[in-house]
Amino acid sequence: MGGINSNMEDRPNLDDEDGLRARIAEAITAGGGVTSMADKTGIPVGTLSKYAAKTSTASFTNAAKIASAAEVGLDLIAFGRSPLASSRLHAVLERMSAVADARSSQRPAAEASAEELDQPNFIRLPVFADVHASAGHGAIPTSERANNVIAFDRAFLRDRGGNPEKCSIIFARGTSMKPTIPDGSILVVDHSQRDVAHGCIYVFNVGDQLLVKRARWRMDGRLELVSDNTDEGYPIETFGPEAVNDLRVVGRVVYFCRTP
Repeated sequence: MGGINSNMEDRPNLDDEDGLRARIAEAITAGGGVTSMADKTGIPVGTLSKYAAKTSTASFTNAAKIASAAEVGLDLIAFGRSPLASSRLHAVLERMSAVADARSSQRPAAEASAEELDQPNFIRLPVFADVHASAGHGAIPTSERANNVIAFDRAFLRDRGGNPEKCSIIFARGTSMKPTIPDGSILVVDHSQRDVAHGCIYVFNVGDQLLVKRARWRMDGRLELVSDNTDEGYPIETFGPEAVNDLRVVGRVVYFCRTP
């Protein structure tokens, strides 16, 4: 009496097994996909593939490993208390901001491990190759770890209105900002510029998505996120004071260039 039934499977929230399977699959995607999560968790690829396909329910132990590797709370997977993708994206943006803050205060950042160039007029910006700001319908990043650096002349960035110590590099994906920003372009984002200026291009966090859009203020004080590609009919997204919690400014795009 009152003891634990040792024959019970250690699976959380079994009353909502379909939802649990969906949240496990979402966490695997947020953590970088089956292969990446197999490396992070030690769970076999075949097992994770079944979880990702929603044909098998993870044990409590495996669910905990997946939650930890995807950097989301286990309670979110077990009970679905908030969107996993939003939680993952929040962690990504916080890590990117931390890298910029560490560099500006002369503290080492683990994600930007390369030493500064000998020339004082150059700065090495961390490249978040897996973080894509969508010039389209939204993108969820798969990794928050800077995996490269690109050196820029500090004066070059300042001439374009950027604070070199607060910049990092991500990539654009999609066609909504063509011809200004082609698909695959490098984006230098200044995370210190959070006040939105009319006509400038910013990376926005909208819900659980990252978008690169041109900002346009309306006479009634509402903010429009505008796509430069007028040929493909991308809609204008409008935000007012009531939607302030749905929109976050990641930073202003101070430079972009096409990749080969």
